[in-house]
Amino acid sequence: MKNIVLMTMLALLCACGGSNDDGSSKATYSSCKIISSQALMAADRDKDLSQCWNAPGNGYESQGDALQWCEKQINSYISNNYLIGHTVTYAVESTYCK
Repeated sequence: MKNIVLMTMLALLCACGGSNDDGSSKATYSSCKIISSQALMAADRDKDLSQCWNAPGNGYESQGDALQWCEKQINSYISNNYLIGHTVTYAVESTYCK
């Protein structure tokens, strides 16, 4: 009976961990990207939607930490590229930027 329980636990652990197809860890948040933009000009919206940043190291285990890091990336990007800011929506993902 102990062997069955142990094997079941090992199978569950293996299913939860591991890597995504791109080599990033399924257990961490590895990238930040803009998923929508309210920029007035279509070219600016397209530029925004092409932005993506890979997390440092192996990524963030905590979603909260990943979102804080992502927000800093977004704020820096907006302030460095636009005189007048606009609203963007962003997300963190477990995969690297494509």
